[in-house]
Amino acid sequence: MQGMLIDVEHVGSNGAHAVYLALRRRFADGDLAPAERLTETALAASLGVSRTPVREALGRLQADGLVAPAARGVVVATLSREEIEQIYELRAGLEGQAAASAARRQAAGLVAPVEIRAIGEAADEVERAIAASDPKGSARANLSFHRAIGRVAGNPFLEDALHRVWDRIAVSTVSNLSDTDWAKTVIAQHGEIYRAILDGDEPAARLAAEEHINAAARIYGAAH
Repeated sequence: MQGMLIDVEHVGSNGAHAVYLALRRRFADGDLAPAERLTETALAASLGVSRTPVREALGRLQADGLVAPAARGVVVATLSREEIEQIYELRAGLEGQAAASAARRQAAGLVAPVEIRAIGEAADEVERAIAASDPKGSARANLSFHRAIGRVAGNPFLEDALHRVWDRIAVSTVSNLSDTDWAKTVIAQHGEIYRAILDGDEPAARLAAEEHINAAARIYGAAH
């Protein structure tokens, strides 16, 4: 498990929240494996905090559906095939809406050039990580790409829903991007989404994003 020390001197009353965010980051980065056991003692040691904020943070993660109770501590939650199908169906709708909203705002001149560049730069980073045969790096860059679109969409409620979905499927993203053929497809599809947003083409952006997520669901389902 990748360590991430928290500044204990500045934990204070927000300690559980800081631990919660640190652990959420591990899920988002794909650093935790399905069914991996997590204990308060080990997490507290790796984060450099006491067990109390860890216990509170794990309670929040359980409410989020990211961990499940186990005999000792908790385990990283796993998704059934049916749940995977359901969450990818939801994700396709959310990502399609995000891309469409981003394109609409771009067409209306409401998006700063730096925000559009961030989408393109994230897509380039995905390509570099794939070329370097780095699945975890590819997954992190891939998340940055989708997050950049979520920000440009300008809807905080939509963005919050997307973050919750992204955390639940982070492990599947790493698995998918280990597939060389799919990784190449990702690069091409990211380009289509980016160009549609850049052109302010709302229908094309929605369609490209939905097709991308539906294709990812098929790849993940075929592997499991």
